[in-house]
Amino acid sequence: MQRFYHNDKQQLIQLLSVFNEVSAKYSRKDFDTDIALKALLDKAAARYKEGGHTDKESQVRLLQAEIATAERGIHPETRERVTTRRSEMRMGILLKVLQTLEQMLREELTTANNKLQEARDIVAQILLAGMQGGILEDVVLTKDNNEAELQAIWKLLSADGNIVLGQKRVLMMVSMYDILLLMDELFALINQQLQIAPALVNSAN
Repeated sequence: MQRFYHNDKQQLIQLLSVFNEVSAKYSRKDFDTDIALKALLDKAAARYKEGGHTDKESQVRLLQAEIATAERGIHPETRERVTTRRSEMRMGILLKVLQTLEQMLREELTTANNKLQEARDIVAQILLAGMQGGILEDVVLTKDNNEAELQAIWKLLSADGNIVLGQKRVLMMVSMYDILLLMDELFALINQQLQIAPALVNSAN
């Protein structure tokens, strides 16, 4: 089963929004920065666990362990007990954890965006082929289609042997829910362009 990238993207954006709030706390040296960061790490770990991403979850758990080690007065990198300037050491570890977490979330968001864009390009080609082949009529293109209707359109397009190859390709990249959302987005764009075209003709006359 392919990942639901639209859902991943939404969750990552939400986590990054919270991350920005925690980063602001760090910059202001708020007393509850460590509490806010640990809460953010809990959310990130829960997300990865629910999604079955054990590799990402383990990375977050390691970050949590680094904070816990620093709080015990032990430097998580040298494993040596810190007896002086412990507060500075702890803040340095918090910064390192923030930087690592930000990189993780940004890289995953970039991957999701790239995957959706690649799928969007293929779905656009599929819809274009359906239009050129006379499979998709104007009434389909210019109306708001619900989920069931989008699924019916997708099934209708599979009647074309050439189009079905593209469908199989995109289904190997993203989930069916992603495809339906991309179809809805592209239909809205097509509808907008169809409405603009007559207006341009009328203004020219």
